[in-house]
Amino acid sequence: MDTQETATAPIAIVGGGVSGALTAYHLIRQNPKAFVVLVDSSPSLGLGLAYATPSYRHLLNVPAGRMSALPDEPDHFLKWLRANHDPQAGPMTPTSMTFAPRAVFGRYIQSLLASVSQIEHLSAKVVDLKLTRKGAILTCHDGRTLEARAVVLALGNFDPAPLPGIAQQALTAGVYRHNAWAADAFVGLDPQAPVTLIGTGLTGVDVLLRLRELGHTGTITAVSRHGIFPQRHAAYTALQRSAIPRSTPATCLAYLRAFRQALRNGAEWRAAIDSLRATTNELWLALPVQEQGRFRRHLQRRWDVARHRMAPAIADIVDAELRAGTLRIRKGGLQSVDLEGERASVTIRTAEGTQSFETSRVINCTGPSTHYRQVGSPLLASLFAQGIIADGPLGGGFRTSPSGAVIDAAGQESALLFSVGPGRLGTLLESIAIPEIRTQAAELAHTLHRMTQQTEAAPHRAATLYTADPIILVPSGAVA
Repeated sequence: MDTQETATAPIAIVGGGVSGALTAYHLIRQNPKAFVVLVDSSPSLGLGLAYATPSYRHLLNVPAGRMSALPDEPDHFLKWLRANHDPQAGPMTPTSMTFAPRAVFGRYIQSLLASVSQIEHLSAKVVDLKLTRKGAILTCHDGRTLEARAVVLALGNFDPAPLPGIAQQALTAGVYRHNAWAADAFVGLDPQAPVTLIGTGLTGVDVLLRLRELGHTGTITAVSRHGIFPQRHAAYTALQRSAIPRSTPATCLAYLRAFRQALRNGAEWRAAIDSLRATTNELWLALPVQEQGRFRRHLQRRWDVARHRMAPAIADIVDAELRAGTLRIRKGGLQSVDLEGERASVTIRTAEGTQSFETSRVINCTGPSTHYRQVGSPLLASLFAQGIIADGPLGGGFRTSPSGAVIDAAGQESALLFSVGPGRLGTLLESIAIPEIRTQAAELAHTLHRMTQQTEAAPHRAATLYTADPIILVPSGAVA
């Protein structure tokens, strides 16, 4: 590949969900001459799993005033929301806040993409990637190839990890559904039948809301080891400084003591949690890997419950269902799901021993898997086999540099391959919420712009689709 070829090759973004869409948008926003190709098989870019929901009952779990896609314009989404959906939407104050439907936020992301028409969308799935001396060649499921000067892995969310003890008969009979977001998750379900959800996080809350929206009236049982739903949002007066100062010794115990001291000093717990938003990943990276592992084992669930909160209107629904007994919690770890006649038999491990009960359907609500060696992606399997990517220190996601550059199995930082969004959970504690993703996207766009600005003067050429033998030049689609 000579200099002219490098100059005219695009920056390829694999994945067209929110992470990929915002990276593409910021690339064009910072450099209108950039040649960007979004590679995703979905016909609707910018939505991903979270914002493709058809339900307007699924609300953002961050107030609208904090959901701008533009780090330098914090009110951007709020202004768009007032103009396009809710004229009364307001910023977060000590007495009020607005939570928009996630589907509406998806429209907002799509409106940003529509404003930069030079982004190309090529529909296919990337199944392989090979690095070259000055770029990379991506291979799609249909044999087409794309030569790119740099590649961004914006892979979004994969299906949940397999649960233990799921009998094949339960899978075959359809009484167990592995993915709460699959098209058939609720198909064929008696509206009055009992349903069991594995997981009490935000995915479980979403499934509860969706079932009720579809007319389901049966009792819903939620199973999890801790038996705790996320906390609710409430207005508060923000802290002026972080509840955990940067000078705090880098241990879980020291962080916990500093946080508790902030509470003893009068901080409202939500204000204390949110005061950490700007420094969460900095504090996390300061921890030795052993301390990070300790956090994962002992504090992760407590953090998730307090950090990823429910909108008040949704918390009201959950509380009402719990009071009415139409939603029940069983505290325990899943041991098995077996088929008994036409129903599922669920066995859980509790502090008192094992307990079993019957239900009509079991739905896995444990959330997306970040154990990329196990998600069944041909692209990721190839990258691991080549040593181009490596697991994060605790075994999930990618190992990445502060800029998002992927670090390979030999510990070398790539100059061509980057990650944005959930993939960075291999290295970071927080990398799935819009406040983190928008910053990653804007900063990565700046990095890529600097990297390519010396060759951008070459004439732009549109990507060329090839239907015959692979040749080079054209992407399309997300990850297989």
